[in-house]
Amino acid sequence: MKTQFLDFVLSTVFLVILALVSLFMTAFFVHPFTYALFSGFYVIADALVFLLVFGLLSALATRLILRMHPMNPGEYGMDDVMFTWWKLFTVIYEFGRGALLPFTTVFAKPLVAKLFGASVGKDIALGGHLVDPQLISIGDEAIIGQGSVVTAHTITSGKLILSPVFIHRNATVGVNAVVMSGVSIGEGSVVTAGSVVPPDTKIPAMELWGGMPAKKIKSLGSV
Repeated sequence: MKTQFLDFVLSTVFLVILALVSLFMTAFFVHPFTYALFSGFYVIADALVFLLVFGLLSALATRLILRMHPMNPGEYGMDDVMFTWWKLFTVIYEFGRGALLPFTTVFAKPLVAKLFGASVGKDIALGGHLVDPQLISIGDEAIIGQGSVVTAHTITSGKLILSPVFIHRNATVGVNAVVMSGVSIGEGSVVTAGSVVPPDTKIPAMELWGGMPAKKIKSLGSV
C-alpha cells in the first residue's frame, strides 16, 4: 500500500489535535471532580476520562470526514485524493476505537460501530471487528462471531476498491470468519466458522456457506 509523506502529516496533525483537545477537556472540566472524589486514584480516573473523550472526538472527526469526503463505492488509484482520505479515516477510526476499548463491553460494541458510521440494526451480537464501518450495514438480530473480520475494502493491482457489505436480518457470520468487500449475506443465512467469503459474493437468503473460499453447502429452508 502506497504511503506518502502527506499521510503521515495529516494523521499526526489530526491525532495531536484530538489528543490536545481531549487533554484540555479532561484537565479543566473533569480533573477537579476526579481529584475531589477519588483522592489518590484520580490519575486513573483522569486517564479513563481522557480515553473516553478521545474516542468520542475521534468518532466526531470521522463523521466530519465523511461529510466532507463521502466514501463512495468505486475503484481509486493510489494517488487519488479518496485514497488519502480513506487512510486518514482508517487511522482515526482505529485509534478512536482503541481508546474506547476499556468501555466497550459486548453490549456496547454495536453502539461504538454506529458512532463511527456503521448502519446497525436492533438486537445484534457483534463479536468481530468491522473495518470500514462507514460502508457496512448489519440487519436486525444478525450475529457477527468472535474474532471475525468484516471489511468493505480491497487493495489489489495498485488500486483501492471500496464496496459496501450487507449482512441482512438474522444472518450469522461464524467465529473467525472473514467477509470481504462487496459481499451480501442474505436474511437468515449462515457463514461457518473460519470461512473466507471472497469479494462481491452474493449469498441468497437461508443458505449455509463455508470454506476458503466460501461456497454453498446446503439450503436452510425458507425465510
